[in-house]
Amino acid sequence: MFLGDIMKINCFSVTFWFNIFTNHNEILEVLQKSLKDEYSKFNVFNYTDNLINPIITAFNNEKRTNMSFSQINFQYNMDNVTFDDIDTFTSNTLNLFDILINNGVEILHTSLFINGEEEVSDGLKLIAEHTISNKIYNSNLVDMTLKLGKCHEEQFYKIVTILNKKQVKLPQVKDSAGRNIPIPLISWHGAYVEKEIVDASYEINDKYSFDFTSDYHTTEFHLNKMLYLLKEDFKSDIDNIIKKGKF
Repeated sequence: MFLGDIMKINCFSVTFWFNIFTNHNEILEVLQKSLKDEYSKFNVFNYTDNLINPIITAFNNEKRTNMSFSQINFQYNMDNVTFDDIDTFTSNTLNLFDILINNGVEILHTSLFINGEEEVSDGLKLIAEHTISNKIYNSNLVDMTLKLGKCHEEQFYKIVTILNKKQVKLPQVKDSAGRNIPIPLISWHGAYVEKEIVDASYEINDKYSFDFTSDYHTTEFHLNKMLYLLKEDFKSDIDNIIKKGKF
């Protein structure tokens, strides 16, 4: 079966979205105290004119985690994990949710995300066989990205993205001065595919509820339900798309 236990999981991620939050001195003290076992140092940036850039960041190379707190969202990532680490991710996510809401952060909606990959013999064929028309899939097709989104239980959005990747080995070419010529400027003649990969991303969020419910906020109930669906449906949903063309 595709997406078996050998699948490499690249990351888990959670993003909490909220109204503009500017009390970063106070929240920094809270984060330093609450997350001291995971982060020994927090970095503070003053991008006050840009809501996208993070204001507070922290990294733990040993645990392969990082977090960022901007004026409009909080994101927590776990990298280079296995699927068994999802229970730790779930526990950490619920803890972070409690820290935020108990310190004046009103979370409007939440997104949970997994990305993984698996080495295969023919990624393009694997994705295309049950998902697109034979009129489209032919010998001239070389790349494919399939993105599907749907409403789940009139509460959540599920978004699945599947694409094929090829790890290509290119010969090194040098100019007259002995410098390597950048890849876009050299011919692919002599290149070969070292391995093929199917990359799969899965997101579940409650933006649907936020969009269509007055005064909606993510609650612990909604978060627990999304975490449950993330764990239960990640492999099965992608497997159904690949094997049966169903979502």
